[in-house]
Amino acid sequence: MPKKPTQPQIEDPDSVPEILCHGKFNVYTTGDCATLTFTHIRPDATAMLQEGIIKPRFVVRARIVVTLASLRELRNLLNKINPTPNVPATTTGDLVRH
Repeated sequence: MPKKPTQPQIEDPDSVPEILCHGKFNVYTTGDCATLTFTHIRPDATAMLQEGIIKPRFVVRARIVVTLASLRELRNLLNKINPTPNVPATTTGDLVRH
C-alpha cells in the first residue's frame, strides 16, 4: 500500500503578531487570487492631539492574498464554525464590501 504524503510541519519562526481588525473589510478577486483587506477604526491623531476632537477613521491594518481555492476553504471553515441557515452564497467573482 502506498504511503500517504505527509503534510509539512507548521512553523511560526517570526512570531507573526495577531492584529486587531475591528472595522470594515473587503474581498477583491482577480484571476485566481483574492485580496482580503481588513481595517480598524481609530481616532485621527492630528485632530485628537492638536484640536482635542475625536475624528474616527478606518485604517487598513492587514491585506492577505490567497488563491480562490483557499478562499473557498476559508468560507467552508467559517460556515462550519458559525453556521447560518438560509443565507445565499455570493459569487466569487463579484466585489464584496462589508
